[in-house]
Amino acid sequence: MLLTSRYAHRAIAVMIAAAVGGCGYYDQGGVRTATLNTKVDVENAFITPPPGGPAVIAVLENRYENGLAQDIILSGGGNVSGQNVIYVKAYGPMGRDRGNGTMSDDYVSLDNIRREMRERFPGVNMQPSGLYVQNRYGPFSYATGRGRGTNCIYAWQRIAADAGFFKFQRGAITWRLRMCDSRSDARSLLLLAYGLTINGYFLSQRWNPYGDPPEADPRIGKPGETILPEQVVDPTVIAPVSYAETPRRTISRPRRSTTTVRPTVTTVERTPLNEPVAGAAVVPRPENTDLSEPDVQTSNLPSAAPATAPRYTVPLPSSTSTTQQQSTAVPTIAPPPSGPSVVLPSPPSVRSPTVRIVGSPS
Repeated sequence: MLLTSRYAHRAIAVMIAAAVGGCGYYDQGGVRTATLNTKVDVENAFITPPPGGPAVIAVLENRYENGLAQDIILSGGGNVSGQNVIYVKAYGPMGRDRGNGTMSDDYVSLDNIRREMRERFPGVNMQPSGLYVQNRYGPFSYATGRGRGTNCIYAWQRIAADAGFFKFQRGAITWRLRMCDSRSDARSLLLLAYGLTINGYFLSQRWNPYGDPPEADPRIGKPGETILPEQVVDPTVIAPVSYAETPRRTISRPRRSTTTVRPTVTTVERTPLNEPVAGAAVVPRPENTDLSEPDVQTSNLPSAAPATAPRYTVPLPSSTSTTQQQSTAVPTIAPPPSGPSVVLPSPPSVRSPTVRIVGSPS
């Protein structure tokens, strides 16, 4: 009996624990995505392209304990696989904005750059350039390539102050520019790297990856030196072309109109002739004026004598000699063998000559 009561208490305890566990499962629900990237507003982009360049359409951010990383998505892309992106890594004190984990240091090496280009430019042969280039933040490097009628550029730079025991400036910024466009040449794409602007910074007095500011021109304030005004706008910081998508021109087929247009009947009133015009002056007729037309009954031309139609008598030949004599004197017309006479109709006003046939051949 005692064992039975113990088993009963255990069963009751298990049932209570299961009920409490089930209630806790539904109260602590929710869903999260297993990613560290967070989409932020485009105004929070750490680096922006120059004016007139590609537009920033999205910014993906990931925060760490020692800095942040952003993928700044740009418009365009051409005919090759992939998207235009500015990859940014900024190192500095995060304070209360820190995230989880530590971001590894990004030292630029040619092996790493080649590996990145194979991943980010599939099917495009990218060749690093050995030319020295420099923007407002210091020297940078780039590589160019072309595939499927599209020019591509991959530029990279590391901005960091000189490290030293007695130097209190800390921080670093690294970026990569992946850009492809089918309407721009390699030089136009390279100008984007000259015009990049760094907008972000860390809230620390010791964070300064740019180093000491450059010294002023020694000619300033010195007597005998002439300083002319410099160019207001550097042409290398302005993108020469627009990277917006070209709208496609569509041609639609003309549609046949099913509306039946009935002809319009216009009634034109007939204006009688010889009617007085309104407002015209009235000229009175002379008295005893006969306006009737004269009756012409006779003509003053001499009448022609009635023409008498000539009569021709054609005798039939009785012998050969007679026929020869008659042929020399008067022309003869031989009747048809049957001998009937032919009467042709003539106009009523003109009398036709009468042809009489005498005799018939025996």
